[in-house]
Amino acid sequence: MKKSKNKLDEMQDNKLLKIEEAGFWLVFWVLFAAIALQALLGTTLKELAGEIAALLAAGVYVAFSTLKNGLWTRKSAPTAKTNALASAVPSLILGAFNAVRAFAILKRPIGLHTAAQIAAMSAGAYILCFALLEVFRLIYVKRRRKLDDTEEKFETSFSTSQP
Repeated sequence: MKKSKNKLDEMQDNKLLKIEEAGFWLVFWVLFAAIALQALLGTTLKELAGEIAALLAAGVYVAFSTLKNGLWTRKSAPTAKTNALASAVPSLILGAFNAVRAFAILKRPIGLHTAAQIAAMSAGAYILCFALLEVFRLIYVKRRRKLDDTEEKFETSFSTSQP
């Protein structure tokens, strides 16, 4: 298979990468919003399967690609504290989403049973997100150490071989 030559200079290539990144995240969040809106309107999981599969595929790809390359985020360090705070966001969103769906859309009576179900789903989401982020953090730390050791060995062997 023949590789095509890159006809862009470094600045243009970097700009294109930023455009592609912004485009990916735009599609990702629009798809997320579309799934949420359809779910609020009563669409079944079976009817949302295609959108959910696409969103899941994109999320899994980004998560595993960044972990494989020893990357986390540009602005935060992977710690248990940041993971605990980050896990609260989807938990609260899911709780608010389920409350709106239960009380405003489905017109369920406000009661202890429904509130307990919503709280249990939110707590479950928090635990699941936190556990997943902690597993990812441990993988990241292990991968980062391995990559750093490889870079150090390369630099050491390169510097000792220079006259």
